[in-house]
This record gives sequence, C-alpha cells and structure tokens, in this order.
Amino acid sequence: MGIRIGIDTGGTFTDLIAVDPERGSWHLSKVPSRPTDPVGTITSALDGAGIDPADVELVVVGTTIGINAVLTRRGARVVYLTTDGFQDVPFIQRINRKYHYDFSWKKPEPLVHRPDCIGVVERLDEEGRELEPIDLDALERELAERIAAGDPPAVAVCYLFSYLNPAHELATRERIRERFPDVPVSLSHEIAPIWREYERGSTVLVDAYLKPLVERYVDGVSTALEERGTTSPWALLKTNGGQAVAREARERPAHLLLSGIAGGGIGAAHFARAAGADRAIMVDMGGTSADVCLILDGEPLYSSDFEIEFGFPVSVPSISTRTIGAGGGSIGWVDPGGFLQVGPQSAGAQPGPACYGQGGEEATITDANVRLGRLDPEYFLGGKIPLDPSLSSAALGRLAGALGTDEVDVASAMLRVTNENMANAIRIVTVEEGIDPRDFALVAFGGAGPTHGCEIAESIGMRRVVVPPHPGLGSAFGALSAQPRVDDVRSVYLTDRGTSAAELDRLFAEAEERSLADFAAQGGRDPEVRRSLAMRYQGQNYEQEVPVPNGRIDDAAMAGVYAEYGRLYEGFYGYRLDGIPVELVRLSVVISAAPPALPGLAPEEAAAGGELRQREVYFPGQGFVATRVVHRDALVPGTAFVGPAIVESMDSTVVVPPGWWLEAQASGVLDLVREEAK
Repeated sequence: MGIRIGIDTGGTFTDLIAVDPERGSWHLSKVPSRPTDPVGTITSALDGAGIDPADVELVVVGTTIGINAVLTRRGARVVYLTTDGFQDVPFIQRINRKYHYDFSWKKPEPLVHRPDCIGVVERLDEEGRELEPIDLDALERELAERIAAGDPPAVAVCYLFSYLNPAHELATRERIRERFPDVPVSLSHEIAPIWREYERGSTVLVDAYLKPLVERYVDGVSTALEERGTTSPWALLKTNGGQAVAREARERPAHLLLSGIAGGGIGAAHFARAAGADRAIMVDMGGTSADVCLILDGEPLYSSDFEIEFGFPVSVPSISTRTIGAGGGSIGWVDPGGFLQVGPQSAGAQPGPACYGQGGEEATITDANVRLGRLDPEYFLGGKIPLDPSLSSAALGRLAGALGTDEVDVASAMLRVTNENMANAIRIVTVEEGIDPRDFALVAFGGAGPTHGCEIAESIGMRRVVVPPHPGLGSAFGALSAQPRVDDVRSVYLTDRGTSAAELDRLFAEAEERSLADFAAQGGRDPEVRRSLAMRYQGQNYEQEVPVPNGRIDDAAMAGVYAEYGRLYEGFYGYRLDGIPVELVRLSVVISAAPPALPGLAPEEAAAGGELRQREVYFPGQGFVATRVVHRDALVPGTAFVGPAIVESMDSTVVVPPGWWLEAQASGVLDLVREEAK
C-alpha cells in the first residue's frame, strides 16, 4: 500500500496529513491559504510535506470552494427551466420568517435572476404519468434567447414530479447537449430526488451555480498533481463524509458543498472512539469559523438536508453541523449600543490578525490570546509565522479606547464572548433537541479549538474535553480516513394500508442495486448496507427516520418497522396515534465502507523536549498566573498533571485552566477532566 493523503483547504490555513501504512509513518504540513489560488495552496501543502509523488496511492481533498462561492455569490449565471407556471417558486420560497417581528428582514436572494427563469410546457401528475408532452422546440428557442442575452450560463432543470418520472428532464438534457454542447446541465431528479418542490429547486440551482467553478477546480487539481508526478487517483470529500472521484465531483457539485466541514465530523468521531467517548460534541475552531457536530454511538450525526442560511435549503445527505463565525481571525468590534461583539467578520488569511504584520489593524481572537500569554509569539505554527505582540497590543488598545477599558480587560472579554457564542451553538444542537450536553465529552480541535475547549466546556457545564494528536490538522485527518459512501434518498408516495411488503422489497432492491454500482465505481470495497424509511402519520408535515432491517422484506419485517415507528413517535412526542394511516414519504439506502486501519498518530518530535519554561498566562478571576509550558511530545502515555498549563505543538496550543486535570492516553489523545469530576 502506498501513501494516503488527506488535505483540508480552510479559509485561513490549508492542512495536510498523510500516512504510510507500510512504514507506520506520518507526514504533516500546514500552510497559509490563498483564497484567490486554492489549487496553488494545495501544491504548497504537498511540497511542504516532503512526500515522493511516486509513493502516493490516494489523495482526498476537503474544500470550502463551493460554500464560499455560494456565500459570496461568485458562481455561474444560471438559467432555470421549470414546469410552466412555477417560475416564481425560487422567489416565493417559504412563508416562515427568521425573525417574526423584524419587518426589515429579507428573504435570501435566489441564485437565479427572474428573467432567466423559463416556464416549459410539460406536465406530469402526482404519480408520474404524463398529462402534457414536453415542447422541446419551444424550450430550445427560449433557451437560445437567454444564452445570447448574457454571460455563458449553466442550466438547472426542475420539473413537477420529475422525481417519480424523469423522462422530461432527461429529454431536456439530451436536446441541450445536442444543440448547446458547451452548456452544463443539472437535473433535479439526479441531484435531489425528493417531493418538496422548493427544496428540490433550490438544490439543483446550487448544483448548476457551482458546476463550472467545480469543473475548473477539479481540472486544476488534476493538472497540479500530474505536474508534480502524482499519477494516483484522487477524490474530493463529499458533504456526507464519503469520497467523490473527480467524475462524480463534476457531475454533482451540490454534494460537495460542505466538503471542508465534513472532514471535521469524520475526524472527531475517530478520536472520540479512540478516547472511549461514544457520546461527544465536536468543536472544530479554525481561523475563520467554528463547526459543531453531535457524535452518537461513535458516529457523527447525519441529516438529509441543511440550510446555507435561513430559508435557503439544500437537500443533499450531509454530516449534520452548525457553523458560526468564531475563529482565531474573528474581529472584535463595538455595536451601536456600545457593547463588545466578536465576529462573524474575520481577518482571514489575508491580511490576517494584527500580530501577523500583514496590514491587519483590527483586534482578533488571536491577538487577544497573544496578549494574555496563551500563545507564544515565537512558536506560532512551529515558528513558521512569528507574531508581533506589539501589534496585538496596539489593536487591542484601539478597541479598548472605544469601550473605555484597558487592553487586557478587552482581550479577556473577547475570549469570554467567543466562548459563550460557541457554548450557545452547542446548546442549539443539544438542549434545544432535548439532549443534556453535560453527559457528553467535548472533542476540541482545529487550530483554536484546544485553546478554548476547557472554557467552552465550563460555560455549558461539561466536565470532559478530548484533544486529538495534531488537533490543528483534524479536518485533514477526517479527509484521510474517509471512505467511499453513497446515500441514495428517494421520495415515495405510499401508505401502510396500500403498500405490500413485496412492493417495498422491490423498491429497496432497486435502490441497493443503484447504490452498490455507484459505490463500486468509486473504488469501494466490503460494503455495509443500511436502510431506512421516513414515516409520518397521515396529514402531518414532518417525518421520522425508521431503520429497516437488511434482507428480504416480508410481512413480519414490515410489521416490525411500523411498530418501531410508533415507539419512536411516542418517545419523541409522548403519545402515539394508533389507527391513523402511516405515510411512507422517503426511502434511504446508505452504502459505506468501514474506516481504514491506520497506525497510531503520534505527536511530532519536540523542538526542545521536556518542560520548556514558565510564563505568565491570564485566567479569568485570577489574573496573570505563573504557568508551566510543555511541548506536546513530552507528554508520554500516562503523563498527568493539574492546570494551569500550556501544551504547545506545531499546529495548536492547549490551554489547561486551573482546576482541570490532564492525562495523556496511549491512543495519543489528551484527556482533560475538571477536578471535581474525577
């Protein structure tokens, strides 16, 4: 076996981690991201790892290029083809509002302009039967006019009930390829075969919007790898935590939207299992943003859809995460009421925090950590990026002047605001869902996660924090350990009273056949199959996922599935509705492979072994305290001590506050526990 490489291209840094299974060795690299040249950043990370291209077996890349393009509206011009009469659906959206009493709130702007929405003469009924044939000649004339009227477009197609019968969408693509071969086309039944029209339409719009950009990115990465002499296959990390070979990435870019975030969930689950924490909460805090993900039974929580922003849904299978603008580059500012706020604005990689000396003048979380002694200015990124504390002090001083306080107080306040913002994000995915986060361990990684992890845990009453080895490379590790995964999600329109076990058995068999073929095309081996049905009582709007056992579905198996739905419903709502028909609205098949067996991931060799020194570090309520500073490599398994302490490594810094106990485990993780919890 050759070397496997995982790469995560974040907004501030690009991380690389690679393993040579035969030698049991690891290669690491971390370089500043260049948002205007993401392919060049990947090349820099590869060069910094010192890997012989001929030894590479596989490269998996997690990227934020898709989500960044959507958020900043830098995608392609889209022409939207839909059933005549439904052209306004992307603009009408839903009737719900983010803020009930805010009359200035506006719905998110669609990724298409109204003049580029074409109503196509065609119609299917609710069972997929043709009511009116499609008029391809009229469609061609309308599309030709739009193509001639502006920038080269991509085409998104979303016809009514096409998820039941794709014939009209397929005929549309065939005509476009025949008459306009250079125009990329996305079909809703391939991208999101679901029954909600607005969600299906918004998802296929995202896919078309990103298609030209992703094609250029895939071509660029392929060329860069070939020029370096790397002829091995490579893949992109999908939103569902699986791999997408280059061909699939070009065909379904909507499935890559949260590629960079998915790696965090995969990596956090790996290290939660290694620490014996089956119930955990990931906090991946980087330079620009922070992601929160729930881990249950050693696996990240999955979802069938997500929202880019309120009212902007994307219905593709995904690792369920919540992202907020909290990272090392988050900027402190004063709101109109005179209160301190932090983020979501970020200094990013360019110009970066004030202490980078690249022209940034606003105080960031990194500047606050430098001023409070938590970060060593001479050992940031292993000394590759020396920081200037005087620039941090100057930036904090300007912010302090606006608040009428001093720079130490404002730096401490910035950390408290950020930690509370992170704690609130955790409450949203736990407390608001009826889950007590105090029963979970916090898996803290990303460059800034371990620096804030213990104090975030304290804010929410959690008692245990797990810090992986090389926490600043956690998302890259997730990309490395990801395996091929296929999620086949299909809308159906069935009821328990009108559906036989034989019919469901046939539908699942067809879905498994499609999924297994796709899985094999992506290089997957030893597939694991999981099946489920989304069910609801008749007349309701929301469903619950019910596992369906593998193998042949007979009457006994179906009776067990319906009984399980009743139990789940009663557990969630406190009652059940026996006697009311049950609707089956979505069928899901997941094909995945087991995580690869990887050698132990050890910390890097210390620049200077053992205990390095002491320095003054600020802790809330205690002020500056003489604090031991050790290198991560000095913490051999079994090493244990109580804080305050600072643990430094090339990619991150762990802050151990007073009252927290640290122990190094044989798995390579650091286990931090509040003293009263021991």
